[in-house]
Amino acid sequence: MKKVCMQMLALAFFTTIFASDTLAEYTSYITQNPSNSLYMYQKMSQGNFFMYSDYLSADSFIIPVGATSAYHDAEELLVEPNYFQEFDYEPDVNIKLLEPLHSIDTYSVPSEGYAFFNVKYCDVYNNSPSSEYPKLTLICPDGSTVTKKMDETSGGVYILAEDLPKGTYQYTYTATNEHYAKGFYEVTGNWYVTSRPYGFVKNTPIDNVEVLPDDAQFSWTVQSDEGELYYEFYLGMEDNKSRLVKLDANTGPAVDVRAHTLKALNHKKRYYWYMRIFNKYGADIETDMYAFLTGGMVDKFYNAPNPFNPLRQKTKFVYNMPQDGTAKIVIYSEYGDKVWESDSVWGAGGTSREMTYDGRDNSGKALYNGTYLAVLTKKYAGTTKIEKCRILIVK
Repeated sequence: MKKVCMQMLALAFFTTIFASDTLAEYTSYITQNPSNSLYMYQKMSQGNFFMYSDYLSADSFIIPVGATSAYHDAEELLVEPNYFQEFDYEPDVNIKLLEPLHSIDTYSVPSEGYAFFNVKYCDVYNNSPSSEYPKLTLICPDGSTVTKKMDETSGGVYILAEDLPKGTYQYTYTATNEHYAKGFYEVTGNWYVTSRPYGFVKNTPIDNVEVLPDDAQFSWTVQSDEGELYYEFYLGMEDNKSRLVKLDANTGPAVDVRAHTLKALNHKKRYYWYMRIFNKYGADIETDMYAFLTGGMVDKFYNAPNPFNPLRQKTKFVYNMPQDGTAKIVIYSEYGDKVWESDSVWGAGGTSREMTYDGRDNSGKALYNGTYLAVLTKKYAGTTKIEKCRILIVK
């Protein structure tokens, strides 16, 4: 009898608060979606569920209606509506207590001082952290574990300075307070103790020396203790680093002479450039800013360097193209024998062009010491023009 009475009272309670069709919808929905009762809770306009910052809240607007007790056969029955048991008033989320003041995966450089671990305690309800918290736990490269309490500075910021040898560490910040129902809040990441790239030396272009605008060569040497390096190249015509434009990013060996070529620059202009070079952990260096000049149209056909040693270097033939057209170079020995012939190369008009030559014949054999004649044939606008220059091979 008690069970029947309870069911009747519960039904009366729901009927008093909700219309019968809403109750039917609620019952059907909860039966099919038992884990989604909060949706119906809002749909029936009996409360709010919302996010404030990183915190979830559920507030009830329900006003009890009807009797809260009943009597039958002189026995008191307490009504406990099942409705309220459908909802979890403690949101199932990991409420944020800590905010690292650095990237999750970050680095430090031993030669520049301690590794500074810093994190902000940010409980939105202003609950103080429990004693001995926040803590820092480090898993060291050798597998050992170190745990220390962090020191508070101001504004809820906690720091810990550690003198760490090079290697990869896994760190965990941990915090809790007496009102935090989830146990502990943790933030985990990797901390790399590394060195920056070093020993940067610029080779070309030479400062304030004119280079051809169609094939400006940049080369440098740099070293690293952490393997492969990454490069960002910045260029512009203003004497201000912040105004230069990043052109590309590429990779290269840890120790090597690197090279980069830019084409289609403007004639007779002063350009500025610098680079940012960084290792796989993000530790970087920024070079000084350098300047170079681009040349104008060359007046005659020539090659440089001249003389040159084909066993150690290459030379470049330089010529101008007054209009759009093709160019071809043939090299003859001093006896008139043809030793090398290039492909026919198209070139835009109104600019200087370059063609690289390795000092070998068409079979790949290095030329003998001596003087050779290079003949350039240019064809443009229905015209054929021939120019000549002499090259000297010295081994």
